[in-house]
Amino acid sequence: MKHMPKNSMCIFLCFLLAISLSGCSGGTEINEKNITQTVLKVEKALKSFDEDDLKKYVESDTLSKILSVSNGKKQFGELGRAIFEELSIEIDSIDVENAAVTVFVKNRELSEIASAFAKDLSETYTSFQLLGKLNDEDFLNSNLSRLTEDISSAKMQDGSTKITLNIKKGKKNLVLSFDGEAENAVSGGALGAIMKTFSASL
Repeated sequence: MKHMPKNSMCIFLCFLLAISLSGCSGGTEINEKNITQTVLKVEKALKSFDEDDLKKYVESDTLSKILSVSNGKKQFGELGRAIFEELSIEIDSIDVENAAVTVFVKNRELSEIASAFAKDLSETYTSFQLLGKLNDEDFLNSNLSRLTEDISSAKMQDGSTKITLNIKKGKKNLVLSFDGEAENAVSGGALGAIMKTFSASL
């Protein structure tokens, strides 16, 4: 095997370095570029309901609790993807100094569907019974699939909702922090109702 000339080796190494850096999410510096990349990452993670990326880029009490019991169950994954499938997030303004980003979000109108689902379950099962049902495959298949189907046929909201998200530094990337109002906005009202249903089990 012939030796590679030194200048060719340098070019090759620089090329590899450029490729490796192009896949990075921007690091933990709070600047406009990294904030923009993080918003895009969060939108993608929600729409695909990527549990690993949600844990990495999103701080949300409700989502954290749901993910703690979903434990990779396909029914929760399908439900999550249905909730956020039509979600859109558009940046309105970035406040680097105060580590915040204001966005317009739009999704399906899911508050009534999720509330009806929550009410039906709460009238059928006690909180203790629901706790046991979280590991019941037949229950998850029948109930969560029904909710998923209802969500998939819901209409889009008429307009967008404006919310402001705080930005925090994670270990290797920025994290968007969602309060209850923001959770409901991105989920079309679904997360609040689902949390109400399973609150005693989470």
